[in-house]
Formats: sequence, structure tokens, C-alpha cells
Amino acid sequence: MKKVLIAMALLLFILAGCSNSEKVAEYRSDLESVTDEMLSNASAAEELLNQYATVWSYSIESRGSITVEDMAKETGLSDRIVFEHFTDSDYEVVHLGERITGGWQGNIQSLKNYYSASGKLDEIEELSSEIKSSIKDLNNPPEGYEKAYDEVLELYTLAGEYTQMAINPSGSLVTFNQDRGQLSTDIVSKVKEIEVIMPNEE
Repeated sequence: MKKVLIAMALLLFILAGCSNSEKVAEYRSDLESVTDEMLSNASAAEELLNQYATVWSYSIESRGSITVEDMAKETGLSDRIVFEHFTDSDYEVVHLGERITGGWQGNIQSLKNYYSASGKLDEIEELSSEIKSSIKDLNNPPEGYEKAYDEVLELYTLAGEYTQMAINPSGSLVTFNQDRGQLSTDIVSKVKEIEVIMPNEE
């Protein structure tokens, strides 16, 4: 009888160990997934931030003398997109020589309006919301993953600031470029730290 009880106790211990191991593996997978999602969202934001900087710089250098054709060539956007979002013209046919008169502030707003209309800003905001929810779900890390979670939480803050710049570009061109450059560097560094500090798989 004792042997049976000992065998049952041993079996329960093994099952409990497997269950705990599975939970740790699941936590690790979820932590890696949310890290990937933050990188993906930051990458999407980076595309917009680079374009903001291009339009911002070009608008200042051109001192307002920009045509639809000029802006399309500089940004890589189609003539139609530039015509529809950067001018006040009511023409249905694209006029390449149409002047863009919004100045750098107006042009940045026009580009933001285009990103809003195309759904790119919504995609960034929706994924940001999903990431926030995932981070909350991961706030009780298993033993050995506390430091990794803290680093992922720091990445969340950095990536959030970066994506927010794409949603609401502000400041001067100099500070805008400085901030996006620094955040981009910090994000890459933080990801490398997470890779190093992540516990080995069991």
C-alpha cells in the first residue's frame, strides 16, 4: 500500500513539474511575442517618421515653392496622393504644376492626414493597444523572468514614445530628428539587452 501511495505522490509531483514547466515556456513565448510586436510597430512608425522628416526638411529648404510633381518626386508618394492631400484644388484631374502652399507645418499636417485616411495611424494605434494589454497580462513573471520582464517593460516605454511621435509629430525639425534618432538607438539597444538577459529555454 505504501509503495502505491509513494508512486502516486511521485506521479503527481512529476505532473506538477510538467505543468509548471509548460507555464514557464508559455510565459517565455508570450514575452518574446510581445517584444516582436513592439519591434514591428516601431518599424511601421519608423517609415512614417522618416517621411515626416523628408517633407519637413524639403518644405523648409524650398521656402514654399513646391509643386505637386516636386513633392511626389521627393517623397516617393504618387502624384494623386500629393495632389489630393497637399493641395486645396477642386480639380479631379491631377495638375502636376499645382502649387503646394501650406508651408512646412501645413505639409506635415497634410502628410499626417494622408496617413490617417490610409489607415496607417489606426494600425499603429490598434497594435499599441494590443501590446498594452499583453504587457499587463505578463506582469506576474515566473521565477527567473523578473529581470527580463523589467527590460521588456522599458522597451514598451521606449517604443510607445517612438510610435507616439508618428501619431503626433511635433517640435522643431532639429529636436524631431534628435528624438527619433535617439529613441531608435535606444530601442535597438534594449532589444539586444533582452536577448542577452532572457533565461535559457528549459
